[in-house]
Amino acid sequence: MVADEVRSLAQRTQTSTEEIAALISGLHSRTSQVATILDNSQALTENSVELTRNAGVSINNMTQAISTIETMNHQIAAAAEEQSAVAEEINRSIINVRDVSEQTSAASEETAASSVELARLGNHLQLLVSRFTV
Repeated sequence: MVADEVRSLAQRTQTSTEEIAALISGLHSRTSQVATILDNSQALTENSVELTRNAGVSINNMTQAISTIETMNHQIAAAAEEQSAVAEEINRSIINVRDVSEQTSAASEETAASSVELARLGNHLQLLVSRFTV
């Protein structure tokens, strides 16, 4: 009977040893899977870091481009204001030229009227002088 118990104990030990070996094998397999997952995770993390750096560079480039555009917009606005001021000055000059032209036209009309009157008076004077005989 002791032999049966020893055999039974040996059998249970064998079964337990096989179960432990299977557990260790499963644990080893799972550990390998975890290591692979961690390696993949590290690669993904490194890739994410690189993408983040690239995004940062792109954002910096966009910020500089926007700053350049803003500077150009200010320059364009200043040039537009200057052109507007020049256009107003030209408009004032044109109005002055028009006013001078109108004054010149009025003076010319007065001169023409005076010339007609002077011619009339000259003719009248000539008529009066012709009445004198020497």
